[in-house]
Amino acid sequence: MGHPVRELPTETQLLFLPGIFNEALSLMFDAHQYFETRSEEEQASIEPDSRQAYAREMGCVTLRLSSVMSWLMVRRAVYAGHIEEDEAADYHRLDAPDNYREVTPEQLESMPYYLNYLSDRSINLYERIQRLDAEAYGEIRH
Repeated sequence: MGHPVRELPTETQLLFLPGIFNEALSLMFDAHQYFETRSEEEQASIEPDSRQAYAREMGCVTLRLSSVMSWLMVRRAVYAGHIEEDEAADYHRLDAPDNYREVTPEQLESMPYYLNYLSDRSINLYERIQRLDAEAYGEIRH
């Protein structure tokens, strides 16, 4: 529907996407383990004023990782010929470009170390996928 579509070069497909996919999968596993085993205890240990920010950042980590995995799965489907590039451009772009960060760096400083670690890793991964999304569809997002 009017989006300029550029297919990512073959070397990008072969070199970057499997590595990014594995990184995203590993990060999802780490986040799941943390949220399952330590988040309740750590959230109870922080100041009551910070608990809402803690919960929001848990949600943001989940949103970033879900968006990245969805985008990667669509790219795999495009490469396999199951989805056309035009359809991917029109309906399967990276989600949440404007609100993938809701917690300020100052708020994150008061959070437990491992939530900061997951947050930093998920932001880094999300921003790399934003650049690949912009490259694939010929536009720059800020």
